[in-house]
Amino acid sequence: MKKLLWIALTVILGNVHVAMATQDHNHGGATDKVDFSFAGDGYFFKTSIDVNQDGTFATLMNFTGRSKELGRVSASVLTDIRVELDANGIPKSCVTPDGFQGIVVGLVKSKGIIQLKNGDQLFTEATSLSSCLSISECVDEQGKVKEGCAFQSITAAKIIGGTGKFTCAFGDSQHEHTRTVLAVDPQVDVFGSVSNFTMRGTVHIPRSCSK
Repeated sequence: MKKLLWIALTVILGNVHVAMATQDHNHGGATDKVDFSFAGDGYFFKTSIDVNQDGTFATLMNFTGRSKELGRVSASVLTDIRVELDANGIPKSCVTPDGFQGIVVGLVKSKGIIQLKNGDQLFTEATSLSSCLSISECVDEQGKVKEGCAFQSITAAKIIGGTGKFTCAFGDSQHEHTRTVLAVDPQVDVFGSVSNFTMRGTVHIPRSCSK
């Protein structure tokens, strides 16, 4: 059981967010409302950072992508996750989109920094993450992560400020993507890629900021 929990924690990571601008007339002219959509890709790996001191390490994702409104953007997102347990301490089961039996993986903590093309940054913090990790497709007979393991994640997040015009920004976003484990070393440290990444959401930019 411990081995299964640890394997899942070393594989998953999570969320990224970017923005574009329009006027928001529902806030009395106090903010600019920013609706966004985005597509990109990148890679992830396990770090030596233990977010909540539980003996497992967070993963870091770096990515680049393009928004029709913003052009090229880049981001770094640090994520720690856990296997969801039922009342008896047993991992919750699920079925992957491909029909495989799996275990439910949820969020511990995730924060990101999004670098826009003009140098401004957005800071994000995930509020939820859901993923179903296939046992048969992602774990070998020795309990190690398999190279080629692919899994999907859905994440919701809030925007918690930034730099430049985003200093007092707030909002929310959702994204969905697929991750693939490309390489695994003897210590089960993983390196992987992110593909089929999509994102959408809204950010509000106050026209008056006291920070």
